[in-house]
Order: sequence, then C-alpha cells, then structure tokens
Amino acid sequence: MDSKAAQDVAATMQLPAVDTGSTILVTLGYLCLLLGVIFFAYWLLKRLGFGGMGVHRGKGAPQLLTRLMLGNRQSVAVIRYRDKDMVLGVTEDNITLLKEFEADDDDLEADTSSGFAAMLKRNRENEG
Repeated sequence: MDSKAAQDVAATMQLPAVDTGSTILVTLGYLCLLLGVIFFAYWLLKRLGFGGMGVHRGKGAPQLLTRLMLGNRQSVAVIRYRDKDMVLGVTEDNITLLKEFEADDDDLEADTSSGFAAMLKRNRENEG
C-alpha cells in the first residue's frame, strides 16, 4: 500500500467524537437516580414496618421499655419478655442480667413515659 491509500483508509476509519464532559454528567445523573431509588426503598420499608429477616414483632417478642446510657457503648436496659421485666447491663462485649421481676401489664404505658429512674424506683417500692 502506498501512503496515499493508507491515508484514505485512515480517513474513512475515523472514530466518532466522544464528549467526555456530557458522558460523565449523564453517568453521574444515573448514579444519583439509582442511589435515590435505593434510599427511597429503604425508607419505605422502614416506614411500613418491615423489620427484616428473623425479626419477630408481636406479643411474645422482647420489648425494650427503657434504656439509660452510662458511657461509650455501655448502658442499662429494661426489657419485657414473657411477662417478666429484666434489667440488663449492656456493654460492647457482653450482656449481664442484673435483676428480674414479674411484669405489671397495667404499668406498661407509665413505664415508657415516666423514664428509667421512675421505673426502678417503683419496682424497688414494690419489693420492700
């Protein structure tokens, strides 16, 4: 092939011009749209009460009544499970049962609204 023929072949095989600026913007737009759909689906599932796999909600499920944060990743929690209230010490490494007593079903609304200290005071008065 002579150089004239090579130039003619190269001229006919030109690659299409690509505007990288608009391509990047379109890609970012689709990425934002996809992330928006994912976050909306997550929010919708949380809003509808979907707890995930293995999470049981109902009468027999453990219920967190109140919690008192003591420090970084340390707390004391009151849990109601199977007609028993349990005071649990919760740390990063383990959970310790501090106290267990019979639950009062009529005090459930008062327990959650009055706070941790009032609940412990009321249970202490009931014991002694």
